[in-house]
Amino acid sequence: MDRRVVAVQAEEDDMVRQRQRQRQLVRERGRRIKVAAELGLARSSSGGRQWGRALGRRALLLRKGPATAALSSSTLLLETSAGQESKQGKAMEGEAEQEEEEEEEEEEVMVDEKVAVLRQLVPGGEAMAVERLLDETADYIAALRAQVGVMRALACLLSGLGSPPEKEISVTPEKPI
Repeated sequence: MDRRVVAVQAEEDDMVRQRQRQRQLVRERGRRIKVAAELGLARSSSGGRQWGRALGRRALLLRKGPATAALSSSTLLLETSAGQESKQGKAMEGEAEQEEEEEEEEEEVMVDEKVAVLRQLVPGGEAMAVERLLDETADYIAALRAQVGVMRALACLLSGLGSPPEKEISVTPEKPI
């Protein structure tokens, strides 16, 4: 009876180890796919865009290992929290002007927060001027669309479903940005 328990327990241990190996292989495969996708996107950036160079650097860090990439990618996320200023009592005269100025200031703060988030989303965007950031963003979105189309086509091809309709794998944006 003890031998059966030991044998069952050994089988369970083997199954647990096998599942752990499979998970590690899946994580490694996912990391390699991410590196390849980012390197491909970086290489496709037209005119040596700054986001392309930043993606290339990040992909090379990922290639070295997930621990190295985790340190550098921690700077890519930005949490913004907007504190609202309390409104104090206003005098009757000039109240409309004051409200208008406050609305403009609030709008400016909102725009600044959105630009800060956008800087974090576009690789290499942290040091760009707003005009350049918007230009880079438009180009980055177009490249991401193209990458999604290519990845969809690859997924269909690899899954044995054949090729999706041409519209889905188009690598050029439907509307000019």
